[in-house]
Amino acid sequence: MAVHITSKCRRWRQAGLLLALGLSLPLGAKTTLSVAWSHWPPFSYINSQGSLDGLDVTMTRQILSQAGLETRFRNLPWARALHLIKQQQLDLAMGALDTPDRREFARFSAPYRRSTFVLLSHNPIPGHADPWQGIQSLPALCQQTQLHLGKLRGTRPTQRMEHCPALKDANDYNTDDRLIELLLARRLDGVIMEWQYARYRLQQLGADSFIRCQLLLHHQPVSLMFAKEAVSEAEIARVNEAIATLPPPGNAFAPPPCRFDNPEGEQAAPRPDTAQTRQP
Repeated sequence: MAVHITSKCRRWRQAGLLLALGLSLPLGAKTTLSVAWSHWPPFSYINSQGSLDGLDVTMTRQILSQAGLETRFRNLPWARALHLIKQQQLDLAMGALDTPDRREFARFSAPYRRSTFVLLSHNPIPGHADPWQGIQSLPALCQQTQLHLGKLRGTRPTQRMEHCPALKDANDYNTDDRLIELLLARRLDGVIMEWQYARYRLQQLGADSFIRCQLLLHHQPVSLMFAKEAVSEAEIARVNEAIATLPPPGNAFAPPPCRFDNPEGEQAAPRPDTAQTRQP
């Protein structure tokens, strides 16, 4: 039967071997944690210089370094990263939602940023019917039966989903890029997406001026998710202390102005079955 040795077990074995040989660990040596990343700009991506970059990557490096921990990044799809954390074969995943079921095998830092979920539409064409005309509130939107909306498969990015037929009946698609493609082709009237990725992709396509935000759904807090055996309570405490010293996010990461308000947009807590926008 194969035996899997966690990174923390390896560190303890190494320390025990050094002690058995009458040696000691180097003074000031830092624990190195394996960290999952995947292509998800602007949060994690390879920049034009060929280096790993992005908001999550930069913040994670800063937080862990301040907590006295080192990072070793591994390119892994989210589903694979989650499985490896369950098996205690990966130390850390970034931008994770803290849920009760995940706490059975993982520890979470305090939230270090928020993801903003929005409902985007294309701008109306002058002289053509605008499907959004007359919709001035979330209750009015929820009762619409003629809108064709889309969202990423496996996500439920608002508490109002079950009580809002228009959002509940949104069609599922496998990628955010497909959602943007269909929106720009006017085959969808609106899409539910994480704002930072949507803005990045639309700017890349030179299409950001053709899109407007109809509704801010909510801000979802995300944390660093550690395999339970990868870190100690003292290390988590140091990580949280580092997060507490982070400067407030700049205007570049502020949510967009939206056409009408969701009273729950700022306060809504994420549902336990919600995942990151790109992740099931």
